[in-house]
Amino acid sequence: MALINYNRSILTNLRNGVSIPVTSTPRRIMEFGLFIDNPVNFVELLTTVGWDVTNVETSTGQPNQPTLLLEVRMDGTTVGSTTQESISNNEDEPLEMTTKFQTVLTNVSAGHHVFQVFVSNTQPEQGDITISGPANVSGKLIRNS
Repeated sequence: MALINYNRSILTNLRNGVSIPVTSTPRRIMEFGLFIDNPVNFVELLTTVGWDVTNVETSTGQPNQPTLLLEVRMDGTTVGSTTQESISNNEDEPLEMTTKFQTVLTNVSAGHHVFQVFVSNTQPEQGDITISGPANVSGKLIRNS
């Protein structure tokens, strides 16, 4: 196996390096291009997003938690996604979370492809989500030699 191409998008490598509110409408936070020279390949994408939760809904006596949806899109089509519900800490301070996941694609067509990371809060009535960092995505094109 050989690493043929690599690229990445870095919003921040630092915890509390940015402050981007997340709503129910998907929002692009990162983007990069990757050139594929041969359609016999696989592409590994590694996405990391740090986020904070505030204003958690507690009217039922139990905290309800907002849920972060992360989507990785290639040329506008979702090719990987994950959701993570925040974990209650039963405190008034912001809850700090980090979500990391990998997407593996095989036999991606030759040519230039655009990869984007979108975020949304699937339960905004349960609380507020803010992207705080770290936030980065990397892509590797690998081919059998």
